[in-house]
Amino acid sequence: MIPKELLEEPKVIASYNDRIRDLISKMQENNQWVVPVIREKVVIGIISYNELLRRKVSPESKVINLMTPSNNIVETDDEAKIVAKFFTTKSRALIVVDDKKRLVGIITRESLLSYYLNRGEIPDAKVREIMTTPVITVNSNDSVARARWLMSNNHISKLPVLEEKKLVGIVSTRDIVNRLYSEGGKKKSSILTEEERLMALPVKEIMNYPVITTDGNQSVKQAVETLLKRKISGMPVVEGEIVVGMFSGIDVVNLIAKKFELEMPIEAKLSSDLRQGDTKALIDGILERYLSRLEKLTEVINFKVTFKEVAKSQDKKMYQVTARAVTKIGDFISKESDWDPVTAVRKAVEKLEERVNRELRKIETKGRKPKAEEG
Repeated sequence: MIPKELLEEPKVIASYNDRIRDLISKMQENNQWVVPVIREKVVIGIISYNELLRRKVSPESKVINLMTPSNNIVETDDEAKIVAKFFTTKSRALIVVDDKKRLVGIITRESLLSYYLNRGEIPDAKVREIMTTPVITVNSNDSVARARWLMSNNHISKLPVLEEKKLVGIVSTRDIVNRLYSEGGKKKSSILTEEERLMALPVKEIMNYPVITTDGNQSVKQAVETLLKRKISGMPVVEGEIVVGMFSGIDVVNLIAKKFELEMPIEAKLSSDLRQGDTKALIDGILERYLSRLEKLTEVINFKVTFKEVAKSQDKKMYQVTARAVTKIGDFISKESDWDPVTAVRKAVEKLEERVNRELRKIETKGRKPKAEEG
């Protein structure tokens, strides 16, 4: 059974017919990152800040046009299954349902961290040992559009903002989304103009500062206390004046997952040249992030990626990436090629995700078709 300390009652619940602008206002007011969508008491999906960032729609659109599959767990699931679900999906929150998929409550990543902190079960480690690196950053003069693109394509929610390699601010998914949808009362043409204006602004116009930071020598326990006390999901790791990584609740979940001997079902075959420098770390990061996205759609049994050198030009190589996901709803394969192996793998897994989504839409459409009358 789910420990009662983990379960919360969501302050915001959406109906599939609700308007996006009304929902975002409630999400802001209640600081709720993920909202369950209900139809006839059954959970049919979620609305999240991440999806609001990726897919800009009219504030007048209905929730059903933007919702994504829900990361459900059943109220009878145990602690190990909860940690496993957070570990594989990298979710900010999980929706808890009963055996009929009716809403029971919500478990946030913050409540999970607080649970382990209060029980004294945050493993001993330094921030440097588990932080995410290399860190993805943005320059203060870069456009908001670039920041949005970086967050959407790398599936991250915060970007340190730099000037001459020094940390001067931080920008988050919520900073951009709240501004994107703040013009709910305007005509569509005005909304588009406002979006273009916002996307063209330099990041320094919307970033937050001063920035809450940690350093590599701080204990993970102390860093978690800071996250919970300051109500933030992550913070830059600074040594000297250099940002050397990002520390977030996801990193702590990954550390806790070792207690249950959990591993990502990823198999990636890299040639020796792809294991050099930051290339392997970048590829591993993309694969983990996209696996977490697939896990939010359906159960993934195996996720395999292979690289093949298909062409040479002077000192450059073209790579063909084959991505394969064996899932509960079928076996999916995609192939993409590029001179940059990181770009090739991103394009391949994006195509794979789209194919899974397409299959889910087919399944959903079949489920909606009325049954023929008997007689």
